[in-house]
Amino acid sequence: MKKNSFIKILLFVLTMAVLFVFAIQQRAKIWTFEPLNGVFEPTPQPELTFETYRTAKFQSQVEPYLKENMGFREPLIRFYNQFLYDFFRKTYSEEVVIGKDHWFYFKQHVNEYYGTEMYRWQSTPEEARETYDREARLMWKLRNVLNEYGVEFLMFMAPDKGFLYPEHLPDRVRDTTTVNAREYYSTKFDEYGFPYIEMTKWFLDLKAADTLPYSLFSQSGAHWGFSAVLAADSVFRLMEQLKGCSLPKMQIGPLHESSKQTIAGDHDLEKTINLIRGVPHRYDRLLDAEVTVVADSADLRPNVLFVGNSFLWRMHYYIPFDDMFSHSEYWFYNSTVYSGDNYTHVQNVGDLDLLAKLLDADFVVWFTDGNQMYKVSYGFVESALMKLCLSEEQVNERRQHLMDSLGNDPATMKELEEANAEKLQSKLWLKANLLMQKDPEKHFPELAGDSIPTSRNPRIKEVLAIRDIEKDSVWMFNMRCQTVIRNTTLENVLKMEAQNVLNGRPLLRDEPEASSRANYVESLVRDMVELIRTVPDMMEQVRIKAETNGMTFEEQLHADAAWIINNQIQNGEITIP
Repeated sequence: MKKNSFIKILLFVLTMAVLFVFAIQQRAKIWTFEPLNGVFEPTPQPELTFETYRTAKFQSQVEPYLKENMGFREPLIRFYNQFLYDFFRKTYSEEVVIGKDHWFYFKQHVNEYYGTEMYRWQSTPEEARETYDREARLMWKLRNVLNEYGVEFLMFMAPDKGFLYPEHLPDRVRDTTTVNAREYYSTKFDEYGFPYIEMTKWFLDLKAADTLPYSLFSQSGAHWGFSAVLAADSVFRLMEQLKGCSLPKMQIGPLHESSKQTIAGDHDLEKTINLIRGVPHRYDRLLDAEVTVVADSADLRPNVLFVGNSFLWRMHYYIPFDDMFSHSEYWFYNSTVYSGDNYTHVQNVGDLDLLAKLLDADFVVWFTDGNQMYKVSYGFVESALMKLCLSEEQVNERRQHLMDSLGNDPATMKELEEANAEKLQSKLWLKANLLMQKDPEKHFPELAGDSIPTSRNPRIKEVLAIRDIEKDSVWMFNMRCQTVIRNTTLENVLKMEAQNVLNGRPLLRDEPEASSRANYVESLVRDMVELIRTVPDMMEQVRIKAETNGMTFEEQLHADAAWIINNQIQNGEITIP
């Protein structure tokens, strides 16, 4: 056998062996690897049928599926990423920019420092100024409306890493003709007397003084580290000043080396690019400390609504918000709601009663960093002002008018020509909504001008009446009993009672025999049933127990809920009035 033929056969055998090992790994997952970091949308496994093969649907789907599920995918991607980083200082992550000395930055923070970020959101400096002027004016209006109901609205801007550590940025030409959103808003807020905190200037002073034993930012992270606690103290002190009250105080223990879990958060950008080994961190001083909250009887533990971006996560990581506030919620990018113990309960903002949430808060904090101000408030300020000042009928009428106009617009209809009738109405509804939120002053005369709007949503009176009922424990006890008597939800009972209050009618709480212990306990059980329905793991346990015990699912669900409530009563977690 010729030497060349032998080599070809050997290479073929080795190739087939490698492919076989890859196939075995893909199927059996014999070796486990650290998962890749980032957000991935799993590709569904394509179904091979005559129809999917005939239309080439299967062929088009199988390639991305195999790429995503091939054996040894994770180490191969990490190896290639390491090669790009070591030899070219590059990454395939569109949002990560590699600076000098192994420093990492978010792309938008680099753009902001060099003056080009504005162009991602506004076409010209004139358009930018007009946008920022309008948003600052709307924020001022919203604050004044909320103040009427005892709610404080303030702004917090976290520091920008690009401005704190420009010496490690990649070299670029700086555009000095654009408008910096952080600086522009600061000037407008000063003009309006709007309460805000802008942290970049203060953090620059801290960096210059170099008196802190820990880093303000890590070199391979996008967000602050333990320095977030310093910023939190500033927020809490501003809250005290605005309400003339005292909040619980933070106590900071001795500094120590950060844990692996904490460091993983400090190096979030580095983790995003999925390297095999970590980069050198000779600039990092990663320390933290235990933070506890101490309160006395005179302190206000407020209800706080945070709306904003990811900078709040590190503050929440270090500080026990559950001890600082009576209740708090985090509306992440005005889209996803995090609430409950340690922010473990997740909802969508669209599923909430925005009016009730606004009026129930002691403080509403727009929490962001300067870079995010180019994108203004993700519709929060506009939606909140519309909800407080306009009736549902006014908004619906204007939305329908815009939908009719869009439906008669040839350009819009050409854009939506592939949509069926149902989807067309949905898309028109969405477009009309976006138009109203983009510039509510243009679409509603009640919100226009430089004065504080005087019109109010008529439902505010009902919401405030419900808020007063909820503050009275005895009254709420009676309302829960009424849910059992009337076989309806607590929400419906509260609305009925609020209307009784507003119209001078006899109150449900005064009905005889309305507050029996059995009724109250049963109402708690019903609430627990609904809570269990939202937890998939608990629902699965109920199904298993129902089969084991020979009960129907609903019988077992009620039994489990009753056991939980009775256990809480016996342990003193629930007090029966």
